[in-house]
Amino acid sequence: MVVAETLASLNAAKTAFDKAKALQNIHDASARDRAVIDLQREILLAQEQQFALAQRVQELQEKVARFEGWDVEKKRYQLKDCGGHTFAYELKATEAHGEPIHLACSNCFQKKQISILQFSHHSRDDNQDWYDCIECKTHRGYGMAFYRDVNSERISDDI
Repeated sequence: MVVAETLASLNAAKTAFDKAKALQNIHDASARDRAVIDLQREILLAQEQQFALAQRVQELQEKVARFEGWDVEKKRYQLKDCGGHTFAYELKATEAHGEPIHLACSNCFQKKQISILQFSHHSRDDNQDWYDCIECKTHRGYGMAFYRDVNSERISDDI
């Protein structure tokens, strides 16, 4: 897309240049005035295309910066098994740089954003710590819970 926009912009500039060159050979005043108006129109078109192209380049640069920033940020975290088959991303101690070690929501992490889990309460019934994610509004338990044996309740292939 950027290549096509660049070519269109160059083509508009070339057309404007060709029309400006042709003005030298026009001796009729009204024809020259029409040619000047056409030239101004072509110059304006070329400027609009150049502006659109510059905006697109800026958007792409910002997108690349976001991707590069995410790559740096995600390397600061590691997937942690919180027990009981529950997982969250934890800030690595070596990457803390003064921040407290914390858990990040795995759902939000997959969407390329860090949302720090907020402790809600500890449940003695299932020995889980419950956390809230402010961003995706989830309320999850992490740690040991009482799980049924899924293999013992598996439906037979005969059915």
